[in-house]
Amino acid sequence: MNSAPLNILVVHVAGLSETTLALPSLRALRGHFAGSQICIAASAAAADLLRLGQCADLVLPVARLRREMLSPALFYRSLRAIRTLRESQFDLAIELHSSPESAFILQMAHVRERLSASASKSKKGLRPVLEKIASSLARRPAPQMHLAHRYLKQLEPLGVRPTEAEPRLRTDREADARADTWMEKSGVDFGDLLVGIHPGAGPGTERWPLERFASIAARMIHNFNARIIVFGGPYESGLARRLKKMLPERRSLVLQSPKMEDLVSTLARLSLLVANHSGPAHVAAAVGTPVVVASTLTGLSTTDLLSKNHISVRYSSAALIPEEEVYDAACRLIKLNRASVLSAL
Repeated sequence: MNSAPLNILVVHVAGLSETTLALPSLRALRGHFAGSQICIAASAAAADLLRLGQCADLVLPVARLRREMLSPALFYRSLRAIRTLRESQFDLAIELHSSPESAFILQMAHVRERLSASASKSKKGLRPVLEKIASSLARRPAPQMHLAHRYLKQLEPLGVRPTEAEPRLRTDREADARADTWMEKSGVDFGDLLVGIHPGAGPGTERWPLERFASIAARMIHNFNARIIVFGGPYESGLARRLKKMLPERRSLVLQSPKMEDLVSTLARLSLLVANHSGPAHVAAAVGTPVVVASTLTGLSTTDLLSKNHISVRYSSAALIPEEEVYDAACRLIKLNRASVLSAL
């Protein structure tokens, strides 16, 4: 690849979880091509996350066909993004995340060279054959590569090397000020233990029962005098408010469908987040917040949170996940977090 400054298009139209896990590879790409112009075509839900991640010179939101295209506002923003792509010339296009949307974008864009996700996955020579035979003889499936590491591997042909092991995000100063003002008006005092609850999950994802989230929150209030912030997403209408009604009066707040900058700033102020395996859980981990995940992904998963400060309680069904295990994990992380704060003083 020519070392001269390039005009690079990265196509990654995916959800919050996948986009958060792409941050290490995107930041490594930004560092490797420091003098180049980088444009990322991302999902409407994740575009603002990438702007906070400072991975590109331009982020264009493109609505996902099955989840976001029905919104008139997102559809209009997508049309503007496609128009910008058609009017631009790119030296290189990188399909970091393969999807029907990425195929459409690559057809619309004017590109000299392409690095596709499907091409980077293919292996030639004897090695993949030997790996397959060895796996069959061992009677166990070949280990799957974590998605964040797979993204980094896709960039190896460009000479890109990782610069960080985990996704990381910084908050926006103006959003920090808004979060502080909102909490102050809501009666949250400095030093209060803030525990976040996110009972939602992406479409088609099995959720831990709402009553168990409510019980965890009530125990945190009773045993730690915690203040609870319940998070609700755009596809979870009414879920957060239903949970709030199950909790003691004036001990909980609801943050419903916030802007991405406000979500990140609020998550960064928590002592703990308890959630399903979801996008907000990944975002919370990326800002350094301890996270307990109620997960139906048994065993190691390609989309596990990449954070040293999280615990995944795994069972094959959400209904089987014991409340006591989630609560014990939450207590352990709170104690560890308090110990690390005290040691830093």
